[in-house]
Amino acid sequence: MENAIQYQVRSWLRNDEDAFKGIFTYYYPLLYRYAFRYLKNDVLSEDLAMEVLTKIWEKKALIREAATFENYLFTAARNRLINHWQRRVDNLLSLDSLGNEGARTGEPMVIPNEILSKELESVYYKSISLLPEKRRLIYQMHRNEQLSYKEIAGQLNISPRTVENQIAAALKQLRVAMLQYLTSIIL
Repeated sequence: MENAIQYQVRSWLRNDEDAFKGIFTYYYPLLYRYAFRYLKNDVLSEDLAMEVLTKIWEKKALIREAATFENYLFTAARNRLINHWQRRVDNLLSLDSLGNEGARTGEPMVIPNEILSKELESVYYKSISLLPEKRRLIYQMHRNEQLSYKEIAGQLNISPRTVENQIAAALKQLRVAMLQYLTSIIL
């Protein structure tokens, strides 16, 4: 089968557009399974496989040899997975996306499982514990107690600008830690 798919890739690279049907039929299930291993979601995995194949079609000129096609394809899939997780992490850490659940119930904010796997949740909490003490306190006051920058500044006798800078620095550290973890499991 390997020789047949290589032949179809070579044909497609020589502008035989019908050969792409065979490429699609062969690689779509492989890309789907690759994505599903990390996403654990049928729809997202299907979308990722389709996006990768669509981008490959659009960027055919960048592919020079049939021998490197599969590497190019799965590198594109890996990059899409990393981008997906990066968007998820950014959404998680976005001040606007956290909601006010903690403020309504008085309970600390809990990260929903549909956003993060248990492992990523663990990385998140470990990363919080590694923040410098004052930065962690400011971050938790804002996230868990839903205090405004001004309220935190008043309680800690610091400027609201310092609070803003500390929260921005905390978010950056958390984002980097979680993306490093996600990149390590995808690579």
